[in-house]
Amino acid sequence: MNRESLHPYTLPLVGGTLRAGALVRLVGSDGSVGWGDAAPLEGWSRETLDDVLALKDVPSLRCAREAADVALAGFVDWPVLMPSVPINALLDGDAAAMSERAREAADAGCVCFKVKVAGMGADQLLRLLDGVCKAAGGGARIRLDPNRSWAFDEALEIAEALRGYPLEYIEEPLAEADWLPRFIQESPLPVALDETLREIEPEGLAGFRGAAALVLKPTLMGGFQRVREFARAGEKHGMVSVVSACFESGVGIYALGRFAASLAKTSAAGLDTYSRLGADVLASRLRFDGFVFDPMVSMPPIDRDDVAI
Repeated sequence: MNRESLHPYTLPLVGGTLRAGALVRLVGSDGSVGWGDAAPLEGWSRETLDDVLALKDVPSLRCAREAADVALAGFVDWPVLMPSVPINALLDGDAAAMSERAREAADAGCVCFKVKVAGMGADQLLRLLDGVCKAAGGGARIRLDPNRSWAFDEALEIAEALRGYPLEYIEEPLAEADWLPRFIQESPLPVALDETLREIEPEGLAGFRGAAALVLKPTLMGGFQRVREFARAGEKHGMVSVVSACFESGVGIYALGRFAASLAKTSAAGLDTYSRLGADVLASRLRFDGFVFDPMVSMPPIDRDDVAI
Protein backbone atom coordinates (compact mmCIF):
# COMPACT_ATOMS: atom_id res chain seq x y z
CA MET A 1 0.00 0.00 0.00
CA ASN A 2 1.29 3.47 -0.90
CA ARG A 3 2.13 5.91 1.91
CA GLU A 4 0.99 9.49 1.42
CA SER A 5 2.26 12.65 3.09
CA LEU A 6 1.57 16.36 2.57
CA HIS A 7 4.26 19.05 2.62
CA PRO A 8 3.20 22.72 2.54
CA TYR A 9 5.38 25.22 0.73
CA THR A 10 5.50 28.97 0.14
CA LEU A 11 7.33 30.43 -2.85
CA PRO A 12 8.02 34.03 -3.85
CA LEU A 13 6.46 35.36 -7.04
CA VAL A 14 8.19 37.93 -9.20
CA GLY A 15 6.79 41.25 -8.01
CA GLY A 16 6.85 40.51 -4.31
CA THR A 17 3.77 38.36 -3.60
CA LEU A 18 3.75 34.72 -2.49
CA ARG A 19 2.40 31.46 -3.86
CA ALA A 20 1.45 28.73 -1.40
CA GLY A 21 0.58 25.09 -1.94
CA ALA A 22 1.31 21.59 -0.70
CA LEU A 23 3.28 18.78 -2.28
CA VAL A 24 1.75 15.32 -2.18
CA ARG A 25 4.36 12.60 -1.73
CA LEU A 26 3.48 8.98 -2.42
CA VAL A 27 5.90 6.22 -1.47
CA GLY A 28 5.34 2.77 -2.96
CA SER A 29 5.98 -0.58 -1.29
CA ASP A 30 9.25 -0.83 -3.25
CA GLY A 31 10.42 2.59 -2.03
CA SER A 32 9.69 4.41 -5.27
CA VAL A 33 8.34 7.97 -4.93
CA GLY A 34 5.79 10.02 -6.83
CA TRP A 35 5.07 13.72 -6.39
CA GLY A 36 2.06 15.92 -7.04
CA ASP A 37 1.26 19.58 -6.38
CA ALA A 38 -1.94 20.82 -4.70
CA ALA A 39 -1.96 24.56 -5.31
CA PRO A 40 -5.41 26.15 -5.06
CA LEU A 41 -5.37 29.57 -6.71
CA GLU A 42 -6.83 32.36 -4.62
CA GLY A 43 -9.72 34.08 -6.37
CA TRP A 44 -10.24 31.17 -8.78
CA SER A 45 -10.26 27.92 -6.79
CA ARG A 46 -13.32 26.98 -4.77
CA GLU A 47 -11.12 25.66 -1.96
CA THR A 48 -8.31 27.05 0.17
CA LEU A 49 -4.96 25.57 1.16
CA ASP A 50 -6.47 24.85 4.59
CA ASP A 51 -8.99 22.60 2.85
CA VAL A 52 -6.12 20.74 1.18
CA LEU A 53 -4.24 20.31 4.45
CA ALA A 54 -7.46 19.03 6.06
CA LEU A 55 -7.52 16.37 3.32
CA LYS A 56 -10.90 17.48 2.01
CA ASP A 57 -11.93 16.11 -1.38
CA VAL A 58 -11.22 19.28 -3.35
CA PRO A 59 -10.12 19.80 -6.97
CA SER A 60 -6.49 20.77 -6.37
CA LEU A 61 -5.85 17.84 -4.03
CA ARG A 62 -7.44 15.38 -6.47
CA CYS A 63 -5.19 16.84 -9.13
CA ALA A 64 -2.07 16.39 -6.99
CA ARG A 65 -2.94 12.84 -5.95
CA GLU A 66 -3.56 11.78 -9.54
CA ALA A 67 -0.25 13.28 -10.65
CA ALA A 68 1.66 11.62 -7.81
CA ASP A 69 0.03 8.27 -8.55
CA VAL A 70 0.91 8.45 -12.24
CA ALA A 71 4.46 9.54 -11.45
CA LEU A 72 4.85 6.68 -8.97
CA ALA A 73 3.95 4.26 -11.77
CA GLY A 74 6.50 5.81 -14.12
CA PHE A 75 3.91 7.74 -16.21
CA VAL A 76 2.81 4.58 -18.02
CA ASP A 77 -0.78 5.86 -18.00
CA TRP A 78 0.38 9.03 -19.79
CA PRO A 79 2.15 7.67 -22.89
CA VAL A 80 4.07 10.35 -24.77
CA LEU A 81 2.23 11.13 -28.01
CA MET A 82 4.10 14.41 -28.63
CA PRO A 83 7.93 14.38 -28.53
CA SER A 84 7.85 18.02 -27.46
CA VAL A 85 5.18 20.42 -26.21
CA PRO A 86 5.38 24.07 -27.31
CA ILE A 87 4.65 26.70 -24.66
CA ASN A 88 2.90 30.04 -25.08
CA ALA A 89 4.41 33.13 -23.48
CA LEU A 90 2.19 34.90 -20.95
CA LEU A 91 1.88 38.65 -21.54
CA ASP A 92 0.27 40.89 -18.93
CA GLY A 93 0.80 44.26 -17.32
CA ASP A 94 1.00 47.49 -19.30
CA ALA A 95 1.60 47.75 -23.04
CA ALA A 96 5.31 48.45 -22.70
CA ALA A 97 5.85 45.46 -20.41
CA MET A 98 3.93 43.17 -22.74
CA SER A 99 5.85 44.25 -25.82
CA GLU A 100 9.16 43.79 -24.00
CA ARG A 101 8.17 40.33 -22.80
CA ALA A 102 7.02 39.42 -26.32
CA ARG A 103 10.38 40.51 -27.71
CA GLU A 104 12.31 38.51 -25.11
CA ALA A 105 10.17 35.41 -25.64
CA ALA A 106 10.41 35.64 -29.43
CA ASP A 107 14.20 35.92 -29.18
CA ALA A 108 14.12 32.74 -27.09
CA GLY A 109 12.15 30.88 -29.77
CA CYS A 110 8.52 31.45 -28.72
CA VAL A 111 5.91 31.69 -31.50
CA CYS A 112 2.69 31.67 -29.45
CA PHE A 113 1.66 34.48 -27.08
CA LYS A 114 -1.22 34.70 -24.61
CA VAL A 115 -2.21 38.33 -24.06
CA LYS A 116 -4.28 39.31 -21.00
CA VAL A 117 -6.64 42.09 -22.11
CA ALA A 118 -9.41 42.23 -19.50
CA GLY A 119 -11.30 45.51 -19.63
CA MET A 120 -9.61 46.85 -22.76
CA GLY A 121 -11.63 48.60 -25.45
CA ALA A 122 -11.04 48.25 -29.18
CA ASP A 123 -8.73 51.24 -29.65
CA GLN A 124 -6.49 50.37 -26.73
CA LEU A 125 -6.40 46.72 -27.79
CA LEU A 126 -5.43 47.54 -31.37
CA ARG A 127 -2.52 49.68 -30.20
CA LEU A 128 -1.39 46.94 -27.85
CA LEU A 129 -1.52 44.25 -30.53
CA ASP A 130 0.38 46.42 -32.96
CA GLY A 131 3.19 46.64 -30.42
CA VAL A 132 3.09 42.96 -29.50
CA CYS A 133 3.03 41.78 -33.12
CA LYS A 134 5.93 44.05 -34.01
CA ALA A 135 7.92 42.76 -31.03
CA ALA A 136 7.05 39.11 -31.66
CA GLY A 137 7.89 39.23 -35.35
CA GLY A 138 6.38 37.42 -38.30
CA GLY A 139 4.82 34.01 -37.76
CA ALA A 140 3.62 34.80 -34.24
CA ARG A 141 0.27 33.43 -33.08
CA ILE A 142 -1.75 35.44 -30.56
CA ARG A 143 -4.26 34.22 -27.97
CA LEU A 144 -6.42 36.92 -26.38
CA ASP A 145 -7.83 36.48 -22.88
CA PRO A 146 -10.37 39.14 -21.80
CA ASN A 147 -11.41 37.07 -18.75
CA ARG A 148 -15.14 37.48 -19.39
CA SER A 149 -14.95 41.27 -19.40
CA TRP A 150 -16.72 42.28 -22.66
CA ALA A 151 -20.38 42.76 -23.50
CA PHE A 152 -21.72 40.73 -26.44
CA ASP A 153 -21.93 43.58 -28.97
CA GLU A 154 -18.60 44.98 -27.84
CA ALA A 155 -16.94 41.58 -28.27
CA LEU A 156 -18.32 41.22 -31.79
CA GLU A 157 -17.07 44.68 -32.74
CA ILE A 158 -13.62 43.91 -31.36
CA ALA A 159 -13.51 40.54 -33.14
CA GLU A 160 -14.39 42.26 -36.41
CA ALA A 161 -11.68 44.87 -35.87
CA LEU A 162 -9.09 42.16 -35.24
CA ARG A 163 -9.63 40.21 -38.47
CA GLY A 164 -6.23 41.22 -39.82
CA TYR A 165 -4.22 40.09 -36.80
CA PRO A 166 -2.66 36.61 -36.36
CA LEU A 167 -5.13 35.51 -33.69
CA GLU A 168 -5.41 31.84 -32.79
CA TYR A 169 -8.49 32.48 -30.66
CA ILE A 170 -10.28 34.75 -28.19
CA GLU A 171 -10.68 33.07 -24.81
CA GLU A 172 -13.99 33.49 -22.94
CA PRO A 173 -14.69 37.13 -23.91
CA LEU A 174 -18.21 37.59 -22.55
CA ALA A 175 -19.29 39.00 -19.20
CA GLU A 176 -22.70 37.38 -19.86
CA ALA A 177 -21.58 33.79 -20.29
CA ASP A 178 -25.00 32.55 -21.42
CA TRP A 179 -24.42 34.35 -24.72
CA LEU A 180 -21.24 32.42 -25.50
CA PRO A 181 -22.80 29.75 -27.79
CA ARG A 182 -24.29 32.51 -29.95
CA PHE A 183 -21.01 34.44 -29.95
CA ILE A 184 -19.15 31.35 -31.15
CA GLN A 185 -21.49 31.13 -34.14
CA GLU A 186 -21.33 34.85 -35.01
CA SER A 187 -17.70 35.69 -34.24
CA PRO A 188 -15.39 36.12 -37.25
CA LEU A 189 -12.56 34.80 -35.04
CA PRO A 190 -12.12 31.43 -33.29
CA VAL A 191 -13.21 31.15 -29.65
CA ALA A 192 -11.77 29.11 -26.76
CA LEU A 193 -13.55 27.89 -23.62
CA ASP A 194 -12.02 28.33 -20.17
CA GLU A 195 -14.25 29.26 -17.23
CA THR A 196 -17.17 27.51 -18.92
CA LEU A 197 -15.39 24.18 -18.44
CA ARG A 198 -15.82 24.50 -14.68
CA GLU A 199 -19.56 25.00 -15.11
CA ILE A 200 -20.48 22.11 -17.42
CA GLU A 201 -19.88 18.38 -17.84
CA PRO A 202 -17.88 17.03 -20.80
CA GLU A 203 -21.05 16.11 -22.68
CA GLY A 204 -22.12 19.73 -22.40
CA LEU A 205 -19.51 20.68 -25.03
CA ALA A 206 -22.13 19.78 -27.63
CA GLY A 207 -23.80 23.07 -26.76
CA PHE A 208 -20.67 24.98 -27.82
CA ARG A 209 -20.15 23.52 -31.27
CA GLY A 210 -17.77 25.59 -33.31
CA ALA A 211 -15.45 26.46 -30.41
CA ALA A 212 -11.84 26.08 -31.46
CA ALA A 213 -10.09 25.18 -28.21
CA LEU A 214 -10.45 24.07 -24.60
CA VAL A 215 -8.22 25.73 -22.00
CA LEU A 216 -7.76 22.85 -19.56
CA LYS A 217 -6.65 23.63 -16.00
CA PRO A 218 -6.46 20.44 -13.90
CA THR A 219 -5.84 22.36 -10.67
CA LEU A 220 -9.17 24.19 -11.04
CA MET A 221 -11.17 21.52 -12.88
CA GLY A 222 -10.63 18.67 -10.45
CA GLY A 223 -7.72 16.65 -11.74
CA PHE A 224 -6.21 15.05 -14.80
CA GLN A 225 -8.81 12.31 -15.26
CA ARG A 226 -11.62 14.84 -15.54
CA VAL A 227 -9.58 17.03 -17.86
CA ARG A 228 -8.89 14.05 -20.12
CA GLU A 229 -12.64 13.44 -20.34
CA PHE A 230 -13.07 17.01 -21.59
CA ALA A 231 -10.18 16.59 -24.03
CA ARG A 232 -11.71 13.43 -25.51
CA ALA A 233 -15.15 15.00 -25.74
CA GLY A 234 -13.63 18.07 -27.37
CA GLU A 235 -11.83 15.98 -29.98
CA LYS A 236 -15.20 14.74 -31.24
CA HIS A 237 -16.20 18.35 -31.91
CA GLY A 238 -12.88 19.40 -33.46
CA MET A 239 -11.70 21.28 -30.37
CA VAL A 240 -7.99 21.33 -29.59
CA SER A 241 -6.76 21.02 -25.98
CA VAL A 242 -4.59 23.71 -24.36
CA VAL A 243 -3.27 22.44 -21.02
CA SER A 244 -2.71 25.42 -18.75
CA ALA A 245 -1.13 26.17 -15.39
CA CYS A 246 -2.30 28.13 -12.36
CA PHE A 247 1.07 29.29 -10.99
CA GLU A 248 1.95 25.87 -9.58
CA SER A 249 5.44 24.93 -8.43
CA GLY A 250 7.84 23.09 -10.71
CA VAL A 251 6.32 19.79 -9.54
CA GLY A 252 2.92 20.84 -10.84
CA ILE A 253 4.30 22.37 -14.04
CA TYR A 254 6.22 19.19 -14.84
CA ALA A 255 3.07 17.09 -14.40
CA LEU A 256 1.12 19.44 -16.66
CA GLY A 257 3.74 19.17 -19.37
CA ARG A 258 3.83 15.37 -19.19
CA PHE A 259 0.06 15.25 -19.33
CA ALA A 260 -0.10 17.62 -22.32
CA ALA A 261 2.29 15.34 -24.21
CA SER A 262 -0.15 12.44 -23.70
CA LEU A 263 -3.11 14.11 -25.44
CA ALA A 264 -3.99 13.27 -29.02
CA LYS A 265 -5.13 16.74 -30.09
CA THR A 266 -3.27 19.51 -28.30
CA SER A 267 -1.66 22.89 -28.92
CA ALA A 268 0.87 25.13 -27.18
CA ALA A 269 0.53 24.68 -23.41
CA GLY A 270 0.06 27.55 -20.97
CA LEU A 271 3.01 26.79 -18.69
CA ASP A 272 4.69 30.20 -18.69
CA THR A 273 3.30 31.04 -15.25
CA TYR A 274 6.44 29.17 -14.13
CA SER A 275 8.52 32.17 -15.18
CA ARG A 276 6.75 34.20 -12.48
CA LEU A 277 8.12 32.03 -9.64
CA GLY A 278 11.10 33.64 -7.94
CA ALA A 279 12.13 30.28 -6.46
CA ASP A 280 11.03 26.66 -6.68
CA VAL A 281 10.77 23.45 -4.67
CA LEU A 282 13.03 21.69 -7.20
CA ALA A 283 16.80 21.46 -6.79
CA SER A 284 17.18 22.96 -10.26
CA ARG A 285 14.55 24.82 -12.25
CA LEU A 286 12.81 23.25 -15.20
CA ARG A 287 14.29 24.27 -18.55
CA PHE A 288 12.07 25.27 -21.46
CA ASP A 289 14.65 25.84 -24.18
CA GLY A 290 12.99 27.44 -27.17
CA PHE A 291 9.73 27.68 -25.20
CA VAL A 292 9.34 23.91 -25.50
CA PHE A 293 8.73 21.27 -22.82
CA ASP A 294 10.56 17.97 -23.33
CA PRO A 295 8.45 15.18 -21.80
CA MET A 296 11.37 12.75 -21.90
CA VAL A 297 13.45 14.81 -19.46
CA SER A 298 13.13 13.66 -15.85
CA MET A 299 11.86 16.01 -13.17
CA PRO A 300 14.71 17.39 -11.02
CA PRO A 301 14.75 16.22 -7.38
CA ILE A 302 12.92 18.04 -4.61
CA ASP A 303 15.11 20.46 -2.65
CA ARG A 304 13.33 21.28 0.61
CA ASP A 305 14.36 20.21 4.09
CA ASP A 306 10.82 19.26 5.09
CA VAL A 307 10.34 16.89 2.14
CA ALA A 308 13.87 15.57 1.74
CA ILE A 309 14.06 11.96 0.59
